[in-house]
Amino acid sequence: MLDIKIEKSFKKDIEKDKRSGQYSSKDFAILKSIIALLQDQENIDPKYKRHPLKGKFKDFESIHVKNDWLLIFRVNEQYLSLVMLGKHTQVYKKFK
Repeated sequence: MLDIKIEKSFKKDIEKDKRSGQYSSKDFAILKSIIALLQDQENIDPKYKRHPLKGKFKDFESIHVKNDWLLIFRVNEQYLSLVMLGKHTQVYKKFK
């Protein structure tokens, strides 16, 4: 089981998404279950489109929690780092 590191940007993103009212408690339950699977290094259902990012973001991965709601994270031998959460436009704008 990996230890979880929660980046400051992820904390801000999740609070913003909770306040927005765009996502239901079911959506947040799905997010929580995906994080638990990642922490336990279990397989993720292909419908969530887990994939590595490219270029200067090659150390990161992305999962589509919903169609346009992405979890950006990094995994190493010891940690699961939760980096960002948001829509495509929000997430990739932060990477620039």
